[in-house]
Amino acid sequence: MGLRNLQTFLFFLLLMVLGLSAPLSAAEGKRLALVVGNSAYTATTPLANAAADARAFTAFLKENGFEVDSLINVDRAGFARGLSNFSKKIGPADTALFYFAGHGMQLKGENFLLGLDAELLSEFDVDAEAIALNSIISIMERKASLSLLFVDACRNNPIADRLNASVEGVTRGAALKGLAPVSSTGSGTMIAFSASPGQVAYDGVGENSPFTTALVEHLASPSLEVGTAFKRVIRDVRIKTNNVQSPQIVSNIAAEFYFNASAPATAVAASDFLAQIDFEKAERIATARGWQLYLAKHQSGSFSDSARAALRLLEGGGDGLVSPQEAESRMRLTQSQRKEIQLTLSDLGYEIGAVDGNFGQKTRRAISRYQKALGLTETGYINSVVANRLELVGVTSTDSVVSADEARLFEPEDLKGLETDERIIRAAQCLRGKEIIYGEFGSRLYVAVYDRHSSWQTAKSAAQR
Repeated sequence: MGLRNLQTFLFFLLLMVLGLSAPLSAAEGKRLALVVGNSAYTATTPLANAAADARAFTAFLKENGFEVDSLINVDRAGFARGLSNFSKKIGPADTALFYFAGHGMQLKGENFLLGLDAELLSEFDVDAEAIALNSIISIMERKASLSLLFVDACRNNPIADRLNASVEGVTRGAALKGLAPVSSTGSGTMIAFSASPGQVAYDGVGENSPFTTALVEHLASPSLEVGTAFKRVIRDVRIKTNNVQSPQIVSNIAAEFYFNASAPATAVAASDFLAQIDFEKAERIATARGWQLYLAKHQSGSFSDSARAALRLLEGGGDGLVSPQEAESRMRLTQSQRKEIQLTLSDLGYEIGAVDGNFGQKTRRAISRYQKALGLTETGYINSVVANRLELVGVTSTDSVVSADEARLFEPEDLKGLETDERIIRAAQCLRGKEIIYGEFGSRLYVAVYDRHSSWQTAKSAAQR
């Protein structure tokens, strides 16, 4: 097939896919939102960014078709009035969204959001001075078709520590005790927290918190479903806070919801479209190897920086990464393979000096330039991504094949198109529906299956397959 015909084919393929799978909003009614941002607390630590976060999220929602009620720096009574007015607007076909930035706490397994006037001198003051999060969830689930809640609040109990008033402005509390776990019985509810239980939700050093910044950046990505978008929010927040804050999502949404369902996806180039398909596969695979394979296939483009960030995060965000020298050492390159690398680089137009299998200054310089051309960090040392791109055959490495830290489901369809080891794809196919973990030991692939109720005969049968 000629280049022109291939481009035409990819273009029509894109139109077919978009036409057949064009997402519908989970609800066809109005998009309604209540946004609350409390910064100017009088009896506890003021927050630098909460009000600004609420304003930024309000603007974001209005740009994406929401009718927004915005409450900035309100006391408990104003908070309650705003909730009452909001609830009266919600119809059974509507999408209802609630956003809160400010102080939060838990008491006896229930979570509360605080108005500006909350003093909470004892636990008996909580009902009168705070709003129960469960009551907000209950109202939204009862009245709306789809309920979305975003809580950018500190996870700390002010009764135990008086909201750690000495931490002024640095965080949304020092979080001695996290918010209680939240569950939802509704069939169309998603609850997103800025931090996991026991973690601090940071105000951030800029105008907005890391959580709200990531929400605004990712939720309205063209034709990106909210669940997938939130994975990117989690990744960004973890990167920006050096892994000390990880957002949490509780969702039982059956239908798909898109903040930006009307985005002009047809304007996306066919190459970007295919890269997005692979990127979403790599997100679902969620292993360092998966991201390495993605980058070997897509060195540049709209998603490459996000892929590199995801890879750094899984490899320890920089703290747990081995040195470039160690990474190359783990490749266990033979003299023949080193010569093959030199020859390939020479064929690509790089000056490598003598083809002798010794990586001198010229070869190291050539590797660095090749890495720069791929959009990778210029280390001058070979790693699995570079070796994969150079199509180096027979490379063995103690970590060249590895799955997640724990056994989980791997869909063969996600592995196809990225995974270069056919054995892994075949293993995932014959063990479909089973939680597996795989890796390489001494150039041999192992696959282990985790099954809570397997008999010896079942395990033997799986091993034989």
